[in-house]
Amino acid sequence: MLYARHHEGDPFMNTFILHLQSATQYERIENVASFVGEDDSGSFGVLAGHARMMTSLVFGLARFRTPGADWEFLALPGALLYFVDNQLHINTRRL
Repeated sequence: MLYARHHEGDPFMNTFILHLQSATQYERIENVASFVGEDDSGSFGVLAGHARMMTSLVFGLARFRTPGADWEFLALPGALLYFVDNQLHINTRRL
């Protein structure tokens, strides 16, 4: 409760930056509230402040959203996901 009240005036405290990268394209998406993807162990979610992690995403759909917005979907032919310092990096051969 104290944490929520302390940061309730700053909408960017609970968001992170999403970096989408392929061999030929790059896109930076700021103010991302959540990400849902799937690796060999199953579906998982990432929120701001998540611990550092790395995994290999399977072929299929992933999704993310910004505060107050609908889900946006990513069709991925498999990718490497790395989350560190409140930044989510997704690298694939093509976007």
